[in-house]
This record gives sequence, structure tokens and C-alpha cells, in this order.
Amino acid sequence: MKTVLREIDSPILASHRDNVLITACGKPLELVEIGKRLIYLPPQPDQSIDVSRGEMKHLLADVQRMHIPTATGIEIAETIGDMLVQGYVHRNPKDPSTWRRIYSTIGAQAGFSPIQLGATVTGISGAGKSTAIERALNLYPQVVVHEHLPGLARPSPQLVWLKVDAPASGKIIDLVDNLSRATDAALGSAHTANLFTGRRPSGSALAHRWLQTISCNFLGILVLDELQNLFKIATKAERTVASRRQSGQRPDLRIADDEALKFLLTLNNFAKIPTLYCSTPDGMAALNTRMSTAQRMLTAGSYTLPQARSADDDFFRKRFFPVICQYQWLPDKLPASDELRRLLFDVSAGVPRMAVTAWILASRRAIRRNASGLSFEDFQHVRMHEMGPLRPAVEALLSDDPRRLQVYEDLMGAIRTPQGSFE
Repeated sequence: MKTVLREIDSPILASHRDNVLITACGKPLELVEIGKRLIYLPPQPDQSIDVSRGEMKHLLADVQRMHIPTATGIEIAETIGDMLVQGYVHRNPKDPSTWRRIYSTIGAQAGFSPIQLGATVTGISGAGKSTAIERALNLYPQVVVHEHLPGLARPSPQLVWLKVDAPASGKIIDLVDNLSRATDAALGSAHTANLFTGRRPSGSALAHRWLQTISCNFLGILVLDELQNLFKIATKAERTVASRRQSGQRPDLRIADDEALKFLLTLNNFAKIPTLYCSTPDGMAALNTRMSTAQRMLTAGSYTLPQARSADDDFFRKRFFPVICQYQWLPDKLPASDELRRLLFDVSAGVPRMAVTAWILASRRAIRRNASGLSFEDFQHVRMHEMGPLRPAVEALLSDDPRRLQVYEDLMGAIRTPQGSFE
């Protein structure tokens, strides 16, 4: 989404005034307003409209896009807004020193600002990390086109945010490829072709070339998702052996490519681009073994999106469950009872994506068998069949047994401490 910036409202804080990059981010939102904007609820069934069973299946698919923000999700959105603004305070294009730094070498930029903004978001697969972050990013335009930007002769696009996945290989060369392709998609540019044409330099040199190329676009915040891909995960056999050891002991993870991690630190240390890292618990646990790295990645906070721990979890019981029960298109409605809530929790272990999947699959089965309404038996069938391959992982989560959890690479670290939080 591109926005053309013309009129400038003067921010209240002196450090934010006369900085078009900060103006482009808009006025800070209150938490209540953030929460309202993050919500996405698909259209609910309208009993006054006659819908065929074939159409019901397509309407059900939209339930996958449902998003009800948690308190943590709202905090993440607030933090992203704060990081955006603070990251621009020392990069005002009206300040000549900004352009001197842009055209200098990366190392020469180190001392211009004491601020190193990094934050982490952790949670098991399906907890809603990526969706929470994407909904928060979409509170802002991705690109703002400035008709007159100080220091540049022509209209210039400001890249407010960029979200990429860490490559499955963990290699810096593939990370740069992901970054450049995402940049091209946002700006309509051709950086990728220019970077990878001809004889290729080292991955580290390519990474710094990409960074230099986009410097005039003033990237506001970089979100790096799937951070666990930067590490070599132990094989299932190794994890199974580890699970037989002392409770809670994890197999070691090793960085796949040191240059990739060094480049991420460069973003913080020298370029001062705010960076948000998103990972499953195993990847974050591996990063936390390096204190210097962890410090830089936590200056703006660390956030965990846990799954519900029981059917009586406050968010699951009061917010998620009553809403999803509204999405019944068949004439006979299954009441939103305590028994149904416990069954849905048992099928999904409180993981939001699995709970939504269970609801959709059970509803589709009811439609296929020409039932007049959804039934408990539909959920039982889905648990044993359509979601059968997930059942061992669900049971591991329900057990909260470290030895059973460690068999699954993306559940390693999803173990409660006595206080009830993630390790």
C-alpha cells in the first residue's frame, strides 16, 4: 500500500517535529484504538439469506482469517509504532549529517545514535505470531511517497516497514535474496536483478550492498520472521535421545551461517534500523545463549504469545470461544457450552490456528453429511481423522511434559516454568 504525503501535521514532541519520516507514520494511537483496528471478524452467518451447502464451505474458509488480538498482540503493535518513530528521530532527511552517514561506509555510522532498537516475539507454531505482527504492520502504509524530500531532487518513496522470512537454508545469500525481493515488491524496484547480476561477491558484501541501496528509502522497521531457520535443528533421532535425559534438557542448536547473524547485528549496531525478530521458542532459546546478541534484540522488549493453558484460560473462554461459535451456517446451532469449549480445547491444545482448523473441518463434515447442525461427534471425528497426524503433538502440549515436547523441533522450549510462563 502506497501513500502520497503532502500535508504535514506538526508532532507535539520537539524531537519529532520537522521530520517528514515521522510524520509519515501518523499520530500515535491509544491502546484501545490499536485493539479495535487489529480485530478482523469475517461476516457472520445471515439467516435471512438462503445459502447453499456448497457456498457454506467457501464462507467457512474466511474464518481462517479471523483475528482477535490478545493483550500481548496489542503490546506488540504499540511497540512497533514506538520503534518506527524512535528509529527515525536520528535520521531526519533535513539534517545534512543524515546524508553524510548515508553516503559513508557502514562502519562510519556506528556512533551517530546511541539507540539500538530490537524486539522479539516468541510462540509455538500456530500461536498467531505472524498474524499479530502483520495486523500491526498494516496499521501503517508500507510505502509513503514524498513529493519533496530534502536532499533528493525527485519524489522519493519511504519504505516504512518490510517483513521477510529467514530462509530455510539459514544462509546469508538467501537472506539477501529474500530481502531484495521483498523490497522490490514493495517499491516496484529492480534491486534483485542488479544485486545478483554478473559475478557475485560474498554474501556479506551483497547484504551490505542491499543495505546501501535502500538507504535513501529510509526503512523504518524490518521484521524478520521464522528466525529459527538461522539455526541447525537437531534431527528427530537426536531430539528423541535428548528427551530421555533429564527433564527440560534441550539438544544444542548451532547457527547455520555466522555471516547471517553478523549482518543482523549490523542492522542494529551501525545502520540503526529497528528490527523485530519472530521465532519459535527453540530459535529464541538458541539466540539467548549469546548475551551480546540477546541484549541488542531486546532493547524494545520481548513478547511471548502463548497458547491457552486450559479450557478456562481467560482469553480462550471469554473472547475466542464465544466469537467462533457465531460461525455456524446450518440451521440447528450448537450452543456455546462449557462442554463444547473443553472439547475444542482438547482437540487443539488451545493453539489458535489448530482451534480454528478444528472448527472449520468439523463444520465441513457436518455440511457433507447433510446434517442440520454441527455436533460433538463431528469434532471427535476430526480429532481422530483429519487432524489425526497432529494428535501426538497436541497430546504433548496437553501433557506439558518436557520429554514429550522435545520430540518436536518447533515445540522445544514451549515448557512452562513454575510461574506459568515460557522458559
